[in-house]
Amino acid sequence: MIADHISNFELYKGIIDRVDRAVQYIQNHDFTGLQTGMHGVEGDEIFFNLIEYVTKEPEERFWESHKKYLDLHYILEGSEFIAREQFEKMTVTKEYDEQDDYYLLEGKVQSKVKLGQGDFMLLFPDDVHMTGIKVDVPEKVRKVVFKILI
Repeated sequence: MIADHISNFELYKGIIDRVDRAVQYIQNHDFTGLQTGMHGVEGDEIFFNLIEYVTKEPEERFWESHKKYLDLHYILEGSEFIAREQFEKMTVTKEYDEQDDYYLLEGKVQSKVKLGQGDFMLLFPDDVHMTGIKVDVPEKVRKVVFKILI
């Protein structure tokens, strides 16, 4: 897992070429007028989902992990906590869904990172994560979640 402000991405550039291209897309595009939903960038290699939701208590959220794609969460508006835990410390509650690339898991929230406007989090397959956790009070979050083929 890597979490930082997008302005610091140069520190991580070169780790994975497709991640570099996704961040370059973020830096060169305005998401203001886009509708929620899936948007293509480079076919099945890089695409993103523009989503909006209201943050909630952890008990109202769920843990997930992926196998084929990295997740790159980039906050456009609002703030949220994203919890993160190692896969082997969790219990799988729904076996891997090949078509939609996800596991559902359960476990305790041990650590979480606060993300606000302009922040990003890159999540690898071992990074089980729970998004949409409220910071102080429930608030609307608008973000893009890039799916980057491993």
